[in-house]
Amino acid sequence: MAQSYSHIKITRTSGPNPRNRYGIILAPLMKFFRKFLIEHRHIRRWSDDDRFVQCVLRMQKPPVKSVILTKKYWDHSNQKLVDLVTLYDNCNTLDWVCAVSLKPITAKFMNFDLENFVHPEYRDVLKAPMIDSRILKSSIEFRKECKKLLLNERQEFLKLAKKNAKRSL
Repeated sequence: MAQSYSHIKITRTSGPNPRNRYGIILAPLMKFFRKFLIEHRHIRRWSDDDRFVQCVLRMQKPPVKSVILTKKYWDHSNQKLVDLVTLYDNCNTLDWVCAVSLKPITAKFMNFDLENFVHPEYRDVLKAPMIDSRILKSSIEFRKECKKLLLNERQEFLKLAKKNAKRSL
C-alpha cells in the first residue's frame, strides 16, 4: 500500500528494541526516510520534537517523476518508439498530396479547413477571392478517405469484439 509523504507517522521507543534512530522507530517509515535518519546524525539535537522531524522528513521527499513523460509507445506507422504527444500527432495525420503543387504533405485527420490541403509554401493561393476547384476536389477526396478509414477501423473493432465476446451469458 502506498504511503503519503505529507502524513509521516513518528512513533517512539525508549529502548534499543525495535530498531530505532534517536528514539524514532524506523519500521513504519519509508525506506527513503529511514536512510535519511541514519545518514544524518546532526538531527539528533532536535530529534525530541516530532513536528520538527516531520518537517525535515517532508522536505526530503524525492521528486516525483510523471510516468507519462517518460513512458514510450510503439508507433506502428513509423515502426519507432515515441512519446505520447508524438503518437497522437502521428495518429491524427494522413499522408496527402497538395492540391495546388502536388507535393506530399501531412493533412490532419477530420480537419476540412482549406489550409489542410495546401502545402505551406502555397498558402497565398487561399487569399484569392475565389477558391480554386482543385482544393475543393482534394477536400472531397480527403473526406471520402477519412470516411473509408473510419469504416475500416469500425469493422476491425466489431470483428475483435465478436471474437472476444463471452458466449455463455
